[in-house]
Amino acid sequence: MVSSMAVLGGGHGGHTMAADLSLAGFKVNFFELPQFAGESFRKVARQGEIEILGKARVGVAKLNKATTSISEALYGVEIALIVVPAFGHKTFAEACAEYLRKAPGKPTAMVLMPGTGGSLEFLKIFREEGVRVPLAETATLPYGCRLLEPAKVMVYVTAKLLPVGVLPAKRTGEIVDMLKQLYGTVYPCRNVLEAALNNPNPITHPAATLLNVGRIEYAGGEFYLYKEGITASVAKIYEALNREREALCKILNLKILECGEQLTGMDKIIQMGLLFGAGCWEEAGVKMKGPSNVKDRFVTEDVPYGLVFMASLADMLGVPAPVMKAIATLFSAINQTDYFAEGRTVDKLGIAGLSLQELEKYLYEEM
Repeated sequence: MVSSMAVLGGGHGGHTMAADLSLAGFKVNFFELPQFAGESFRKVARQGEIEILGKARVGVAKLNKATTSISEALYGVEIALIVVPAFGHKTFAEACAEYLRKAPGKPTAMVLMPGTGGSLEFLKIFREEGVRVPLAETATLPYGCRLLEPAKVMVYVTAKLLPVGVLPAKRTGEIVDMLKQLYGTVYPCRNVLEAALNNPNPITHPAATLLNVGRIEYAGGEFYLYKEGITASVAKIYEALNREREALCKILNLKILECGEQLTGMDKIIQMGLLFGAGCWEEAGVKMKGPSNVKDRFVTEDVPYGLVFMASLADMLGVPAPVMKAIATLFSAINQTDYFAEGRTVDKLGIAGLSLQELEKYLYEEM
């Protein structure tokens, strides 16, 4: 039975996860890198607790510890949950590897929540450092949440389905059994790519943000994407993106876990974007504000680490992805950043040039 864990990452999701799992009775070490420890994390470190409201467990959660020391966070825990944006994966992987390389005991698994292919980046760094720890990634964060103030979070929506892929996939049963003790909604994927490609954010966020960019900049922060930004025309772009993703999954023999096959158009994009949280999108859409500008994570994370990742994989496998590339190209122009150069690619993940059979073997057996 799992009793102890580390939650790595001190943002909205990390605060929420640390609080929710503490209230569930687990011993939780909460960690943030020193250079990213903001006002809220520092308050949690001082008082040792987080208040959580909304649709998860509610109350004042007492943590085992909150620390900026990776060794203190990981020492003695059974599982580590990494809850950081994709652009933070490399930094966190390097910090973890430095400790794990010389640690007497290691977590049974390290799980990126979500990953969007980040488990492959962790694996590449761990291999370079001589670290061997099973990895996993979810398709989404279990919560739609926001920090209301330092050390106080609100959960607006929770995932009714939490797809998980394991690396190596041959250890899926073992790791999924552990994670089900934390989240009963865990659903085993064939491998980490299936989990990565089921992340709805790169499909929903960039397109809707791009097509509402004038409204976003005019609104001065008063914009609610799921309330006002998902229209019939926006949904058509979503459908085009989803067809490209489905073609990629088909060649990889993977599944897209639709929130409801009976849904179409605007209903589907809203449900998918809120991570299968059926019945909650109205409230979440009204209360979860944003994005407020084109440097929001809806762009800076979901374009280079979502769309570019899928487009790179599609190129390697000979699958056309013109709409994904078009959106990434336009945001590169808007933000004057080459997201194709900056983003997550098969070259950076160490899988460039693999055949389908070689990729399948790598995902199943590697370790």
